[in-house]
Amino acid sequence: MDRTRLVLGAMTGTSIDGIDLAVARIAGTGLSMRAEPVAFRSAPLGELAPRLRAAADQAPAPAGEFAALARDLGLLHAREAAALVREAAIDRVDLASLHGQTVFHRPPTSWQMLCAHPVAAALGCDVVLDLRGHDLAAGGEGAPLTPLADWVLFRAPMPRAVVNLGGFANATLLPASAGPAAGPDPDDRLRAEVAAIRGADLCACNQLLDRAARSVLGRDYDADGAAAAAGRRDGSAFEELEALLAPRPAARSLGTGDELFGWVDRHAPRLAPADLLATAADAVGAAIGRALAGLGAREAILAGGGARHARLRGAIASAAGIPAVSSADFGVPEQGREALEWAILGALADDGEEIALPAVTGRPVTAASLPGTWIRSRQRSNLL
Repeated sequence: MDRTRLVLGAMTGTSIDGIDLAVARIAGTGLSMRAEPVAFRSAPLGELAPRLRAAADQAPAPAGEFAALARDLGLLHAREAAALVREAAIDRVDLASLHGQTVFHRPPTSWQMLCAHPVAAALGCDVVLDLRGHDLAAGGEGAPLTPLADWVLFRAPMPRAVVNLGGFANATLLPASAGPAAGPDPDDRLRAEVAAIRGADLCACNQLLDRAARSVLGRDYDADGAAAAAGRRDGSAFEELEALLAPRPAARSLGTGDELFGWVDRHAPRLAPADLLATAADAVGAAIGRALAGLGAREAILAGGGARHARLRGAIASAAGIPAVSSADFGVPEQGREALEWAILGALADDGEEIALPAVTGRPVTAASLPGTWIRSRQRSNLL
């Protein structure tokens, strides 16, 4: 009988617009596992948002402030995780897999800020975090890590691209799959499929669009792209941003995106708010779509907060020239995909699988990427 686990995943992305949590039911182990979503929850970051944004913007602060911020973020994770478990009437989870907040990423240095001990105390289960660290230490970029989880969830008989429209846009190219039970030597076949997975960060996405919305709307983001939908593209600003978003050959993973904020500062005073937002969405969507067009996928699955941005979706589909559908069509809410996949990555790490793929992160194939950092908690919590 397959081993079955309930694994909680939690994610706060580079757009710093909230915390997303998911519980996955994992049947089986290793590359043969099957995952299905059980429950999702999202919550705002509240007063933590400006503090985290300041840290990501490299604002100097005493060490004590960083320590307090990491702990406060851990307490928020603990409260929201416990609330999700209660809402879903789950007796207990077997593992929690936590991403933390990226406040700096310039390989080989990266920091996903989080004090995870409050989560272990609240849930009474093992916790795994810092899943990027070993790949970085072995010479990789530490990102993106979700391609292997994309394969667990979305592999199909045709090649697919899975696109996360978060603070940064990243894409996974999944090869055509023969299915979980086909052919001889299934383990070798699965590993051959995994070796063919490709993925990379594409360009800034919500990180830039949200900065523009804060600048001209005074709001954290342009909900569903409503303001952008009413705007008109400005040709010169579009061309300038296109050039800024053009891929850099040496870059596999992207950092904080603040190098693009100057574009917002230059054009916000002269463009109508809707026109600035429309221009930004068109340029970001064109950059993402062009990247997808070169991948050879026959379908793109969109997820992340940007998947609800109508103008961005349209620009992506137009430039890519392939159908672009929502992850919700596969039972995975657009906002919940990364949290669900972080739960899957935690389970894979628990099984001793190398979750960072050398062809994706650039790690030398001779260097092993070990699982993450663990907090072992064998005492049942009474906080649930």
